[in-house]
Amino acid sequence: LPNLSRLDLSYNSFSGPLPAEISRMKTMQYLDLAYNQFNGTIPHEIGNLTQLQALDLSFNKLSGTIPPTLGNLTSLLWLMLANNSLVGEIPPELGNCSSLLWLNLANNKLHGKFPPELAKIGSNPMPTFLSNRQGTLVPGSGECVAMMRWIPANYPPFSFAYSLLTRKSCRSIWDRILKGYGLFPICLPGTSVQTSQISGYLQLTGNQFSGEIPSQIGMMKNFSMLHFGHNSFDGKLPSTIQNLPLVFLNVSQNNFSGPIPTQLGNIYCLLDLDLSSNNFSGVFPASLSNLHLLSKFNVSYNPFISGVVPSTGQLATFDKDSFQGDPHLKLPPFFNNSTSSSPEIPRPPIIKRTAKLATFLVVIILVLIILICGALSLLSCSFVKGPTDNPSGYLLKESKCRHDYTSSSSNSSSPWVSDAIKVIRLDRTAFTHSDILKATGNFSEDRVIGRGGFGTVYRGSLPDGRQVAVKKLQREGVEGEREFLAEMEVLSQDGVNWPHPNLVNLYGWCLDGADKLLVYEYMEGGSLEDLISDRPRLPWKRRVEIAIDVARALVFLHHECYPPIVHRDVKASNVLLDRNGKARVTDFGLARVVDAGGTHVSTAVAGTVGYVAPEYSQTWHATTKGDVYSFGVLAMELATARRAVDGGEECLVEWARRVVGENHQLGLDQYVVPVLAVGPGQNSGAKEMGQLLSIGIRCTTETPQGRPNMKEVLSMLVKILGYEGDTCYDV
Repeated sequence: LPNLSRLDLSYNSFSGPLPAEISRMKTMQYLDLAYNQFNGTIPHEIGNLTQLQALDLSFNKLSGTIPPTLGNLTSLLWLMLANNSLVGEIPPELGNCSSLLWLNLANNKLHGKFPPELAKIGSNPMPTFLSNRQGTLVPGSGECVAMMRWIPANYPPFSFAYSLLTRKSCRSIWDRILKGYGLFPICLPGTSVQTSQISGYLQLTGNQFSGEIPSQIGMMKNFSMLHFGHNSFDGKLPSTIQNLPLVFLNVSQNNFSGPIPTQLGNIYCLLDLDLSSNNFSGVFPASLSNLHLLSKFNVSYNPFISGVVPSTGQLATFDKDSFQGDPHLKLPPFFNNSTSSSPEIPRPPIIKRTAKLATFLVVIILVLIILICGALSLLSCSFVKGPTDNPSGYLLKESKCRHDYTSSSSNSSSPWVSDAIKVIRLDRTAFTHSDILKATGNFSEDRVIGRGGFGTVYRGSLPDGRQVAVKKLQREGVEGEREFLAEMEVLSQDGVNWPHPNLVNLYGWCLDGADKLLVYEYMEGGSLEDLISDRPRLPWKRRVEIAIDVARALVFLHHECYPPIVHRDVKASNVLLDRNGKARVTDFGLARVVDAGGTHVSTAVAGTVGYVAPEYSQTWHATTKGDVYSFGVLAMELATARRAVDGGEECLVEWARRVVGENHQLGLDQYVVPVLAVGPGQNSGAKEMGQLLSIGIRCTTETPQGRPNMKEVLSMLVKILGYEGDTCYDV
């Protein structure tokens, strides 16, 4: 097979040595032999496959050294040798692989130093990209399974992306990668200016490498992820690492020493930084507070670090575990820190005659603690009874807003982690945490009315008789705190005139230790998701009215809040109905506020499969036009009584575009489309459902610029009903 360009034998049970005859396939571009039982050495003849762009031999039983002849593969983009038993050093010749952007040598038995020549990999991949732009890409190489191995889930932002990708979107992303187009924003070195330049990764974790990282690492300007964890690297971490557009840096479980480079604070797009389990020393660099996008941070078990962790900014949002085992590091007081500024001095043994006194003191202290905790629990939550005459009744009282704790004041502290600030009052009527436990039967399973990715919802009744839905967030640790903060940032920000008739009314919220609780008005009509496919229970007029209700909520969030709010998870299950059938939008677990003067929110997490706008896979920016797209999908569901994703070959958006396009070519009335979708005998309201479907198609235009805003959408929806509706909807 001399003309074969792609060979994929992965996930089989092939064994024995790799045949050197593979090298005769001179046109080979993609060779994937991963997840087999191949053993022996890697044939040096593979270096003759000069057109090779991807070589995956990972998860086999290969031994021996990495052949230096692989340095001949100047078109190679991927080299995946992880999870074998390879030994020896990294051959310096690999530095000749000028296109090599994705190198994974993890979990082998490699040793020796980091060769300075390795810093030259991926220095000039453009000739390969230009060749791919001019030629025809190999079919089948863009399958999601292969791409998930080559672009790992912990390569930001793909931990989010892979749950949303379909075969079609995988091909689109794969096409962009092979042609050298950027996937997500990275920062230019030393600035917060973002660009969509293509970037790669270097995975060396789980080997036996030693010695210092050479300063030449600063030349790797096309790499955004470095994973050097679980090795024996030592010496100083070179400051030249600031020249890389990093989003991920892990050097944990090594022997690095010397000060943490202050220059790390200049890598403004860094999302994940792990410096744990090393021997770093010196003063903790305050410059790390500049990393405003940091979502994961770990500097634990570096016993020689000293200094003070800032009590404001991004570092203050991480929990104490991020600084564990650093006895000389002084943490902010709200961390409830048991680590002092000096090493703990062993106490002398207590002599027998003082035992009774010590026991008495312990009992007294325990009693006092119980009394204090009991008093605090009575103050831990507060909830509203209803609107008051006070115009600021729905703004924060006796508490601090999010913008307070992110200020530069050295005396401010984070209310999200401080025991001193647990109460957000939305009115003067207070209820206790105990009331919530009683209302939900101590969060009994028989009170569960819903479950989602962010928590469980329980039905309950407060002492004043109000029926409530109590949402208990499930995520623990810093991620759970961030999700809770996201919801509260929306629901409690200044300038938001809650409540709104088309948003589920929040009675109050509580952050009490591990419990993160939201208490909402109970919606007796249930979830739209349970009704959307049932035309008899949800006739056409109600479907239009529900679309109008949801549109009004989004108009409020996008156009009447300042700064605007992007919901980011508009879908049928997040639309609830009250006893009168009015629709209200809920679940702000993913919502974000657009910065003043900004147009988008940079994010790595957003949305639900079937509702997510296509630009998220390219820009990773959440915008109000992304909400418009999600609303368009919801409008299509209402019009057709079909689900966004139903397991078929086509999602609802693709189906609607195809059917409407075919009928347009045939000259058929567009209003016949919903009738065709639901079958004969359901002709009532076909004209109106056709109009609703058309609005959904406009909202799901491929480019954000081509979509209307929510004010325009609401105007179109109102015209469907004209004066037939029972309710007058203001635009």
